[in-house]
Amino acid sequence: MSEKLGEKLCYGCLFCTTGKEQLVSRGIEVVCPGVRTLVARQEKHKTIQGKKLRQTVILLPGYVFFQASCRTEPYVEFPREHVLRLLTSGEDRQWRLAGDDERFAAWLFQNEGLLGFSKAYKEQDRIRILSGPLKDLEGKILRIDRRGRSGQVALEFNGRTIKVWLGFELIDPIADKPCVASASAGTQSGEIS
Repeated sequence: MSEKLGEKLCYGCLFCTTGKEQLVSRGIEVVCPGVRTLVARQEKHKTIQGKKLRQTVILLPGYVFFQASCRTEPYVEFPREHVLRLLTSGEDRQWRLAGDDERFAAWLFQNEGLLGFSKAYKEQDRIRILSGPLKDLEGKILRIDRRGRSGQVALEFNGRTIKVWLGFELIDPIADKPCVASASAGTQSGEIS
């Protein structure tokens, strides 16, 4: 939960028709101006005719996350067009995300819903993550594809583990390397074998 002008804010999520996420997101924000919504997106590398390009794709098709006053009544206030269901938990069917789901939603909002490329550099036979979503998820990195410049991470949401590939950019370690003291302490950069 976060706070905005002394009012408690909670995170929630709804499931909608795949392909209608942006429409549902905009519709909620128009009808309920105090509610922030986002559709989780990620930047990916794509190779077309030998050229590496960037593209932005939806990370979790069909899901729209929102941040609203804890007193909000989404069942009553939100438009229903293309909405299949509001994700709820517990016996009392609460819409407010809790635990790992709440932390995941807060992390998405912290990143403005866009999981961009992490910055990394190659050090001998290792990839060191300096910043970006992979830095936040270092403990959950399952594999690294150096050629494709991406790392597979395990995201926990709605009681499920979702494996996704997040991209990284290799940068010049001389220009962007953290201070020697912080790098040796292991607090500024992550190490991937």
